[in-house]
Amino acid sequence: MLIFIKLATRNLLRNKRRTAITMTGISLGLALMVFSNNVAFGSHQSMLRTAIGMMAGHVVVQAEGYQHKPDSKLKILDSGAMADAIRAAIPNATVTRRIYMDGLLISPVASTAAVVKAIEPSRERKVIDLDDKIVKGKWLADDDDRGIMLGQDLATRLDVGLGDKVVFMGQPDGTEVESRLFRLRGIFRTGSPEIDGFTALAPLSAAQELFQGDDPATQIAINLPDDKQTAARTKQVRALVQAVAPNSKLEVLPWQQAIPDVVEFVKLDSAYGDGIWLVLGIIVSMGVINTVLMSVMERVREFGVMMALGLKPRKLAAMVLTEGFMMGAISALIGIILGTLITWPFMSMGIDLSGDMGESMEAAGVPLSMILYPEIDWGRLAIYPFIGIFFAVVASLYPAWKVTRLSPVQAIRHQ
Repeated sequence: MLIFIKLATRNLLRNKRRTAITMTGISLGLALMVFSNNVAFGSHQSMLRTAIGMMAGHVVVQAEGYQHKPDSKLKILDSGAMADAIRAAIPNATVTRRIYMDGLLISPVASTAAVVKAIEPSRERKVIDLDDKIVKGKWLADDDDRGIMLGQDLATRLDVGLGDKVVFMGQPDGTEVESRLFRLRGIFRTGSPEIDGFTALAPLSAAQELFQGDDPATQIAINLPDDKQTAARTKQVRALVQAVAPNSKLEVLPWQQAIPDVVEFVKLDSAYGDGIWLVLGIIVSMGVINTVLMSVMERVREFGVMMALGLKPRKLAAMVLTEGFMMGAISALIGIILGTLITWPFMSMGIDLSGDMGESMEAAGVPLSMILYPEIDWGRLAIYPFIGIFFAVVASLYPAWKVTRLSPVQAIRHQ
């Protein structure tokens, strides 16, 4: 093997310019792949963090069947006791309760359909990033059971400003029509038409007055300091729920099951990116084929002499594959280092696309900022060297096969 490496090195250095051009192409292609994947990975992680905070939690407790058919009649009773038990068992988690209600929001001049998300304000504030998205007013206070916050588009349709009256009307418990008066405390803008146009935030205590049963809630969300704890904590919470409320019909879900649409979107987007890079890899492989094949054709007589001296064709093929392997390995190392160095400064300063694409956009119902912050995907970074080597070696298979088809006599006579 050492002899093959020496011979491969000598052969690659015979035409330094051609080898350098090919390796530069591989390195730049891989560097672009690393950088683009880091940007996409950072965007996906930001999207998942937002979705987990706004729409679920790392672990979610809710009534059985609510995930498939959301209905306000499916609720958790004695939710405060359940939440306190979870906080005691997982003290470093942020545990918050929510109620979701569909109905009408009515102002003195207009009315519109809306979804009211009733929350525990101080706890909810720790898990959703709305502080910098409040355009007017302020966040809800825990002791203000008359306060409400509206999305900017929703407030515009209702034609209301801070301090104005807003009435919620609906059948939150599926029986009698109920109404509740609120006063507008704040207006937020996320950039998502669905959220800004149809979502309101209100205190949990106010929503509970519209429901039957003791201390009801639609959902208990457990937000963990580390996503890697999700699987273990899901099992722990499931056992805890069975111990605290053995006769209740509740389900405990990890975030992957609680927000399946978002998870599926991330998978599809990642697969789309992989398809693009597969095409790029094939294009780069064409350059490797050209370099190795040209090197082989320049050494036909040399190969003929080697075979005449007793060297078997398969060993000549192994030498050619070694050349491809070396080009791939060295180029992959350079490409990964270059791609990581390009990524590093953008991790803190971000890539601002807001000038061309607006302040934010919506994907799977989740608002995404158009200032992208790449994150290094260490899992894929460990795979990239093998990708570079794989394409280089695969591209060398045809030249290696050509070597095995040579006849010693004809090869020696080759001009």
